Amino acid sequence: MAKKNARKSARKLSRHAGELACEEPKPLQEESMLKEAGETMRSLHTETYPVAAGDQLVGTVKGKYPERKAAGYGHDPATTKVRGSMIKKLYYCFEDQSLEEAREIMRQNHLQHLPVVDKGLRIIGILVLNDVEDENVQADA
Repeated sequence: MAKKNARKSARKLSRHAGELACEEPKPLQEESMLKEAGETMRSLHTETYPVAAGDQLVGTVKGKYPERKAAGYGHDPATTKVRGSMIKKLYYCFEDQSLEEAREIMRQNHLQHLPVVDKGLRIIGILVLNDVEDENVQADA
């Protein structure tokens, strides 16, 4: 029995974030408008989402309604770019990190989506917490 559990743990820890990262959903682009950012974030049921410049991770948008916050400061969400309201704090994991490490980053920072990057911070894909949790449950089965 102990050997079987050890095998399951080894299998669970051997999976890397890059193996589970998906191309969809895509990160927000820093040139995108805040109105689009808010719509995207609400459709994904998330309050924190990565921002990219091309394929390079550059920041994070926080809050369920970033366009309302901008409007509160007198900015038009339809013409205000994401880069003007993103924070520079980057949440990510590297493609060769384990799924356990990625899941821990997501839990500690209350993230539903985590970009997976290479060593140059180019986005390889995005992990979705539900997929990481499902993978963990399958590994435990």
